[in-house]
Amino acid sequence: MNQLKFVFSASLLFFIATVSCSQNGSERASSLGVFVASTPCSQGTKPLPGIPASADCELIKWHLTLFQDNSTKTPTDFKLQCVYGLPKQGTTGFIGGGKKVDLEGKWTIVKGTTANPNAIVYRLTPGNTTETISFLKLNDDLLHLLDSQQHLMIGSAAWSYTLNRMDIK
Repeated sequence: MNQLKFVFSASLLFFIATVSCSQNGSERASSLGVFVASTPCSQGTKPLPGIPASADCELIKWHLTLFQDNSTKTPTDFKLQCVYGLPKQGTTGFIGGGKKVDLEGKWTIVKGTTANPNAIVYRLTPGNTTETISFLKLNDDLLHLLDSQQHLMIGSAAWSYTLNRMDIK
């Protein structure tokens, strides 16, 4: 009976160790945050997520997920989903459902902009283009879109270029 308890205990410990090791390997990256916004679609924003300059576009809805390495907390991958087009009056949607852009790639943290050498910038490099998309980190919950010269995109009283964290930390 003691030998049976020993074999059972050893098997159980081996199973627990195997499961915990396999989970650690599959969970190397975790979400740093999910950020969303609705911004104007302008000549300055169109090229950033790959929207054609000639596109009929007044509005872009952004959904950005940033991933980081669990152990080192360094940036790894990102997923950016944008829907753009002409807004459907009286709704939060688009005429014809809008057009979608899905980008994935790597992101890095860069220090400094032309206006602020101490600024923290999150730079996204999609895997299918040489263009980058940059955001100024205002705080842990707010990212502000930068133009191709790394200047803040300027909004108006009605519109902003700031992405807000939507997940719970």
